[in-house]
Amino acid sequence: MTTLTVDLEGAARMGIAEAKAHLSSIVERAEKNGEAAILERYGRPAALVVPLPRAESAGGRARGLLAEYADEDALGLEEGAFARAMEAKHGIPA
Repeated sequence: MTTLTVDLEGAARMGIAEAKAHLSSIVERAEKNGEAAILERYGRPAALVVPLPRAESAGGRARGLLAEYADEDALGLEEGAFARAMEAKHGIPA
């Protein structure tokens, strides 16, 4: 589990209508600069847009829950496995 820390004091504050009009730029700032944004409804905080923590994947190929199990040796063994299985089952070289 990843812990997320957000600086609420430094977060941009805006109304929902403004956020709707500028949603792509809000998400871009969160993604690229790590900036959070507090969305307000009738002047009260209603939602928070925060960047997701980035996990470095092994080998740059595996993602999500399986990233920790990826290594270069396993990837090397898997390369061409489908073609070898088809050749073994059907006798047709790929």
